[in-house]
Amino acid sequence: MARVAKQLSRREALALAAAATGALVAGCADSAPAAGRKRIIVVGAGLAGLGAAATLRARGFDVTVVEARERIGGRVNSVERFGTTIDLGAAWIHDSRGNPLTAVAKAAGLATVATDYDRVELRSAGQKPVSEAITEKTMAARDRVIDSLYSQADKDPRSNLAPALAREVRKQGLTGTSAEALNWLLGVEFPLDRGGSRPQLSLGGFNEGEEYDGGPDLLIKGGASQLVNKIAEGTKVETGVEVTSIKTGRSKVEVRTRAGKTITADGCVVAVPLGVLKASTIRFDPPLPSATRRAIARVGVGLLDKVFLSYDAAWWPAAANQLGTIGQPLADTISVFPLSKLTGTPLAVGFTGGPYAARLEKAGPAAMTAAVVERLKSGFGENAAPSATLQTNWRSEPFTRGSYSYLTPQSGYSDREALGKLNGRLILAGEHTSIDRPATMDGAWLAGKTAAARLASKLR
Repeated sequence: MARVAKQLSRREALALAAAATGALVAGCADSAPAAGRKRIIVVGAGLAGLGAAATLRARGFDVTVVEARERIGGRVNSVERFGTTIDLGAAWIHDSRGNPLTAVAKAAGLATVATDYDRVELRSAGQKPVSEAITEKTMAARDRVIDSLYSQADKDPRSNLAPALAREVRKQGLTGTSAEALNWLLGVEFPLDRGGSRPQLSLGGFNEGEEYDGGPDLLIKGGASQLVNKIAEGTKVETGVEVTSIKTGRSKVEVRTRAGKTITADGCVVAVPLGVLKASTIRFDPPLPSATRRAIARVGVGLLDKVFLSYDAAWWPAAANQLGTIGQPLADTISVFPLSKLTGTPLAVGFTGGPYAARLEKAGPAAMTAAVVERLKSGFGENAAPSATLQTNWRSEPFTRGSYSYLTPQSGYSDREALGKLNGRLILAGEHTSIDRPATMDGAWLAGKTAAARLASKLR
């Protein structure tokens, strides 16, 4: 796929990651601030902000990290519930072979569990199993659809996904249960995987990013926050500090907090989610460049929510990695992942995404949970009724306002480049600034390191 010029090449970005991993293994920490040492403020202690902080510390800067939440990690948040640890947000290390976070997990001694997304158990409403033959046939049709969309994306990345998808589905000529099963499989791709609906996504947005060297996607036993904690070693973070304005001058940057405190530094990395930038809860003086503001407006913020389902005993087929009830609109797809192999407990998690998840969030605290439970029961029976539940609400979370970014038909790769461009003494960072790895944990981490390297070069 054709790409615009990157801030750092993929090889350079991965070299930064490799260097950081080596430092993690060595257990490096800050030395005392030296006289005349330049100071950088990092706003946000998610993976991007922590990656930026580590890179700047390694280059000799005095780094102050402030975080509005009372915890670090951003959209990575592992909590103790149901007698185990669950990930409310980001959880998977994607493309584990070659992914730099795989090395971080190994350095931290973390155990992982591989995910095979095609080990699917499907039911029609009324608890009628979808045969293995139909499932395999529809998976093959799904792959043909996706391959064709990828080819079209190379030629016309800003074209709307919806009509292209409809054409490709019609070409498969499926009817009845097969058509419904294909519909569910494609619903897992969007809105669940991409976080946006078909009309919201461009073909380029569907085919964004680059892969590493393959390998299964990995879940981390004990939660992904362990990755965050490993990366944060040696970095001091001030939590509960909400930034309201950032003033950039010729020689200094002034960061103002809601508590009325002003922090002065030589430069600033703003590593807050795109949803927060869209909400304009941080005022920039002077305003961000027009190209950056246009990109903030045009790039989409997707939504993926989770409903955790705790049971007295596991009832699902032992081999299944995904459970689904077919026969619903593609936009309302719900997928359920059993987590017992990860947690050792009878726990599962249901996913809703895109506008459907947003409507369920808005409908109240019980609406999403009820939708997931009823859908699961309609296909798998009363055994699917959980004894306890917990749902996320990432769109409503004020310091997040969504899950991850995607390209709309109005946006392109150049918008991601604009989002990550150095603006004097200030630079934005996050998965939304990544061209190669948007919407991933490693993409956020590498984007923070890229931003830090560019700012450090400017301030030397």
